[in-house]
Amino acid sequence: MRASLHQLKVFHKVSLVMNYTKAANSLGLTQPAVSIQLKQLEENLDLPLFEKIGKKLFLTPAGQTLKIFCDDMFERFDNLDMALSAMKGDLQGEFRLAAVSSAKYFTPHLLGAFNKRYPKVNLLLEVANREQIIQRLNDNKDDLVIMGLVPELKSLASYPFVDNPIVAIASPNHPLAGNKNIKLSELSAHPFIFREKGSGTRKALEDFFHRQGVTIQPNMLLGSSETIKQAVMADLGISALSRHSVTLELATNSLVELDIEGFPLIRSWYLVHHEKKHLSPVAQAFINFTLSPEENVAELCDRFMERYFVEK
Repeated sequence: MRASLHQLKVFHKVSLVMNYTKAANSLGLTQPAVSIQLKQLEENLDLPLFEKIGKKLFLTPAGQTLKIFCDDMFERFDNLDMALSAMKGDLQGEFRLAAVSSAKYFTPHLLGAFNKRYPKVNLLLEVANREQIIQRLNDNKDDLVIMGLVPELKSLASYPFVDNPIVAIASPNHPLAGNKNIKLSELSAHPFIFREKGSGTRKALEDFFHRQGVTIQPNMLLGSSETIKQAVMADLGISALSRHSVTLELATNSLVELDIEGFPLIRSWYLVHHEKKHLSPVAQAFINFTLSPEENVAELCDRFMERYFVEK
């Protein structure tokens, strides 16, 4: 290929931010210097890489092909740096982790323990809803993602690493609060709050109710665990969420866990990546760390829940 590594680096940065000025600032270059490098690259390849429509920059088909090549090449460069640092017993590099919102309560503690083991790794965490996490998987934006329900019909590698109990919750003033061995059928007589469509927790609940032959009509659909918790506290209905997301509220008696037959629903939290993804040494180290029996990750993720149950 008639292109220098520097030209490819400049092209790759512009293809990521789709703005000459932002790319120049990131690379420590002037905007004219970026334009010159890209012009020379296009002349060397004898193909246009960008086109401007109105004020917006777009990749041409040749630019899209070159970006895919550069994505892979620079990822391999990063992985080489990590591998060489690991050989020296000094693992370092960037690690991009994304987690669904329900996992945000324990993920920072997991990263904190990993950081103590590998202090020179630069950790980046993105928290999003399940639909956004799936899109990030499709776009290959992260090294790994944490989610509770792995999408079907996709070439994904997944590693279960800790239980994800889904519990029924209510306000302490709710008529069912404090009752024992509540029949599942009784839920249909009470307003029930669901997560939005696409939520892993919602799908787990719908599958469970369907298997049990129970019909629950949601009286409210809300887009986050935090909003649902506030709605349940306000006596707008009962709901079901990951126990990881309600530990503090249960411990302070802001919410109560209902004793309903079939609950809690025991699922798993998974580490997920594309099967064909080239895992960086840091990403592989994180998988090994999370799955290692010696690290006792389950205790780390559940320690606040355990404290709640001991106090109760």
